Amino acid sequence: MDVRIHAIYESSYLNIISAIFKDLGLPQLIDRLVPVDPQCHTRASDVVWLLILDILSGRQALVHLERWAHEIDLPKLIRPELQPSWFNDDAIARHLDRLYDANIHQVISACLVQIYKKEGIPLRVFHADTTDVSVYGTYESASPDTLHIAHGYNRQHHWQKQIGFGLIGNEDGVPFYGDVHDGNLPDKTWNPEVLSRVHEQLKQAKIEDEWIYVADSAAMTRNTLAQTKAANAFLITRGPSSLRIVKTALAEADARDTTWSDPFSLAEKNGATYRGWETASTYEGHPVRLVVVESSALDQRKGKTLETERAQEAEFLHEEQARWERHPFSCREDAEQALASLKASLRPRFHRVEAVVEEIVRPKKRRGRPKKGAEPEMETLYTLRLSVEFDQDAWEQARRKASRFVLVTTVPEEWKDRRMDAKEILKLYKGQISVEMNFSFLKDPFFTDEIYVKKPERVAVLGYLFLLALAIYRVFQRRVRQFITPERPLKGVGGRKLTRPTGQAIFQLFWYVKVVLLELPDGQIQRALGQPLTYEQRRILQELGMDESIYV
Repeated sequence: MDVRIHAIYESSYLNIISAIFKDLGLPQLIDRLVPVDPQCHTRASDVVWLLILDILSGRQALVHLERWAHEIDLPKLIRPELQPSWFNDDAIARHLDRLYDANIHQVISACLVQIYKKEGIPLRVFHADTTDVSVYGTYESASPDTLHIAHGYNRQHHWQKQIGFGLIGNEDGVPFYGDVHDGNLPDKTWNPEVLSRVHEQLKQAKIEDEWIYVADSAAMTRNTLAQTKAANAFLITRGPSSLRIVKTALAEADARDTTWSDPFSLAEKNGATYRGWETASTYEGHPVRLVVVESSALDQRKGKTLETERAQEAEFLHEEQARWERHPFSCREDAEQALASLKASLRPRFHRVEAVVEEIVRPKKRRGRPKKGAEPEMETLYTLRLSVEFDQDAWEQARRKASRFVLVTTVPEEWKDRRMDAKEILKLYKGQISVEMNFSFLKDPFFTDEIYVKKPERVAVLGYLFLLALAIYRVFQRRVRQFITPERPLKGVGGRKLTRPTGQAIFQLFWYVKVVLLELPDGQIQRALGQPLTYEQRRILQELGMDESIYV
């Protein structure tokens, strides 16, 4: 039988991503929100689908997308009869414009709500934050309502042309809300605005239940507190150290009769233990709880600052010690006055300093050589003697104070039949790292390389597609992690045992999966794997409810 090889595709993990995209019902949803143009060979969902695969495969620039479409198994990944040549620059640009005209924010919001419903993800606690991403090129907008691409300093204090991303998601990092906003929008403005939008999004999804909004210290404003209440939500944020109520709480926590909670730990790698103390106050007319948290693991930056301050103080004290001993006084009265002034000026934090006036009797210095046999004339001088000793107790106390921070919350002490004590509030706040991990995705050049498009409207659409790709990536990671346990870890590349594998670590296991397209004598095309799947590959597919049919 004459069988020839028609094509070979390095499919890797793209078939899994494509299967998840389809399983979530996103193609049908997108086609409903962005109606199909009968004059186009492709649909908006086809372009979104292809761009999601492109982003998660190590993103090609849009000008290379058509060429890349020739290198993947397009009919198997998206839908039969699609031709790579249909995804040229003009076709993609038209679909990006159509997505923008259909209100890309609402399209992606609808996709995220559907993902949450399909995955059965609880809508109780959301973590929020913003970041900025650099863009390149000169952009001209036809409307003042279009995305404003602004020059500004990013969070690393580098001057750049940038856009802003806002994200709200759960502790697994799955976004529930996302937006692409002006590059110079302050967090203090974004927080109250986004709360009302999320509230509307929940109402559209017919969800009226209370929820918790976790954000960084920029959320500690009157407008955010008011909008949190209006959105049927509660707030957890870190109290800025400059606030009067935060300073008061820290001072009260330092009192001798303060009753701290028993030490507790969270599931963290560093094994830090915590203890908490709580008080109540009001801020801008809103009653709040202030939870003072003390950690056994001092923040690295604060630790370096303390070490620097201790070294500088020790150096200063030794310089003072040498200076006063070099310059004695002629009378005790002057020495006593200098001693009193010194004691008033020296307020060391990490050292104990003892200072006394010491009397010195020594031969009086005179010009020339003394006469032979003459008795030396003696003089009495007075010097300040400083004794500097490191104060271990003061040092430990300073470290304890530096390891304390204040969480401000409007969450009641009892919520949904759960006691919301210091441990629970801290645990929820610690989930904020899920948003920060999402930002590492959005800034990873593997996924989201530089943005080169002609119009700010298309920049906005591409930014929203980054957010949707992030959601698909997190869903994939979440699904796999649900069946990975310490007892049954995943064997990663190099034989590493993975109990909480990242999406990228799972991707690596499928990097070399190839699909061979065989052309039979009758002209039919049959797919076959280049080589059998490994045990770990079959295990992942099986647990995801898939098999090798997603490839062949």
